[in-house]
Amino acid sequence: MKRTLLISMSIMLSVVVFGQQKIQFREGLKDYRAVERPFTDQSSNAPVPAPLPAPAQTGERAIVLRQLGTSGNGFGFLGVRQYLWADPAINAISFVHRMNVPPNGPGSGFLAYDYSIDGGATWNNNTQVYNAPSASFNARYPQGAFYNPAGNTDPTNAYFGYFAAVLDGSNGGTWGGYGYGAHKFSTAEPPTQHNVAATPEFLQGVPDAFTITRQGLAVCVDPTNNGVGQPYQDFMVITQGPFNPETGDFDMDRYLEFMPAGGVSPVSGNPAGVADCKVAFSPDGQIGYIAYLSNNGENTIESDGCYYPILYKTIDGGQSWDGPYNVQLGGAGGLPIVLEFLRDELIEILFEPPLPDREDIPFTTAFELGLTVDFAGNPHMIFSVGVGSQDWSIYTSHTGAAGCDGMVAMLHVFSPDGGEEWLGNNLGLMYNFRGSFPYSGGDPVSEDNRPFVASTPDGTRLFFSWIDTNIEEYSTNDQPDIYCIGYNVINNTYSNLYNVSQFSAAWFNSFMAAGSKYVLDQGNGSYKIPFVYQQINPLELGDPVQFWFVDNFVLTDSDLGVIQGTAELESFNFSVSQNYPNPCSGHTFVDITTQAAATVQVDISNITGQVVRKLADRQMNEGKHQLRIDLSGLIPGVYLVNVRIDGKVISKKMIVN
Repeated sequence: MKRTLLISMSIMLSVVVFGQQKIQFREGLKDYRAVERPFTDQSSNAPVPAPLPAPAQTGERAIVLRQLGTSGNGFGFLGVRQYLWADPAINAISFVHRMNVPPNGPGSGFLAYDYSIDGGATWNNNTQVYNAPSASFNARYPQGAFYNPAGNTDPTNAYFGYFAAVLDGSNGGTWGGYGYGAHKFSTAEPPTQHNVAATPEFLQGVPDAFTITRQGLAVCVDPTNNGVGQPYQDFMVITQGPFNPETGDFDMDRYLEFMPAGGVSPVSGNPAGVADCKVAFSPDGQIGYIAYLSNNGENTIESDGCYYPILYKTIDGGQSWDGPYNVQLGGAGGLPIVLEFLRDELIEILFEPPLPDREDIPFTTAFELGLTVDFAGNPHMIFSVGVGSQDWSIYTSHTGAAGCDGMVAMLHVFSPDGGEEWLGNNLGLMYNFRGSFPYSGGDPVSEDNRPFVASTPDGTRLFFSWIDTNIEEYSTNDQPDIYCIGYNVINNTYSNLYNVSQFSAAWFNSFMAAGSKYVLDQGNGSYKIPFVYQQINPLELGDPVQFWFVDNFVLTDSDLGVIQGTAELESFNFSVSQNYPNPCSGHTFVDITTQAAATVQVDISNITGQVVRKLADRQMNEGKHQLRIDLSGLIPGVYLVNVRIDGKVISKKMIVN
């Protein structure tokens, strides 16, 4: 059991102290969290923008843009949330959004989803699922997902589940309600709808995290618990429940989970709060993680006001949570990818002499993250990192102020052993960090790089994405493209980095793009990665918007084998050969080589992550050992042979004839 006690932290002003060394930032660099991003609930029913021109068809991955539904304004698509979902078993994709002018009333507080049952080629748009009982129950920031019963290949037997914040005023001011329900996918049956108000115990706000496991458990995590804009009070509001086949709905209940964040904001003096929160489960639905960006005082070398990932873990399908599992960004025990990404000349720009050692520099995440859990139950995150206690605005130009390009890195950070050890890779340096979008009703609204991570349903292939603006001598992220890189979890190899939007009408126009929870596994090692973005009026975010689906972006296993991953993962004290023969029947062999005596655990799992056979634990001395695996009783198909030593796992894909 990890510690959950807080360690008090002193308030840091302009000087950060690590051990005995003081670091002085150069004069004029401000506290980095001065920019607040309040929620705004404006609506408009102005005409929808004209469709984009037809995309250019160049290159082997030339994307095609498919027209989706519309919304009354661009606010409902802000932030990294679960808008987009795909399920290869039924070749279906869904996208949830607020509506423009719904059939049952005016305003944009009604919710709909768009869906495709042919892999994104054609779409049925604006299927309404939430009907606001009155103007005071308008929904905001919706999230959506599928529940597809095991073995089903008929879309009409699957269900779409949604969850959103509702402006019912039950938490004081405007916010407080939840609206959620289910709809039998692609049928004329009416959706279910539930409205749940905040109470003195459950101070609900705007949830950041929502998922539905492949076993049918819906989970929403809300880090507000004191009203929008108020300090975080160390408890997450978790609303979850299983799918009930008799009612065609989710039996949801809510509870509080103690997940503290004790750092102090150098801007307001208030508790640091939670910048973002995500929830994800392994393919078998048993191992799950809640990850949030905050400061709980347990990373003692981090500066006050810096954020870092904090995780809580379940091994019983969400019945209980254990933590925290902290990610150490900087310091002597920090991630090499964090310590190394800054160029020497950037350190000279940031700090007064004497220049600090890299291990003494404070680092912080930005405001958003993506999370998934692989086939072995290990968490993978994507988020951006910069130097702590600084003004993020100086990081937003790759050619701009004082040559400050390379101030922000987009990282893939993961644990190979369930949260004890953390490794990672630098996916790329950001050209521009933040974009601001004008709004006539108030200050411009900012959006950052919006990191997402998608996976194959079996959790063996991951796909990381974000938005960025790469225009020469340009210093704001308001003409973004979608960037994507794939990762093979088993082989620890990456693809090249791709600009998905390039040479299409989405080029420099992929506003607030979002990725899917899952990709479409097309067989033969080929994966279609879905994206959605909204076409906006760049001068007025309050105008109606048109959503577009980005179709035909495909990566293959050969693409994912181009770049070797983190060297630390390669330094395991054991190795596992590919099973032989492969394909196989009757029995097969693997060779396990250990560098020291160890207890070796071996199991076989199917492509959904379910363990179908567990072998007896073995004590192996240093050296090479041949293991014979009996395959009797296994039906033909694709499996994983998982070998674990000291909590680390190496897996090999096995084909049984």
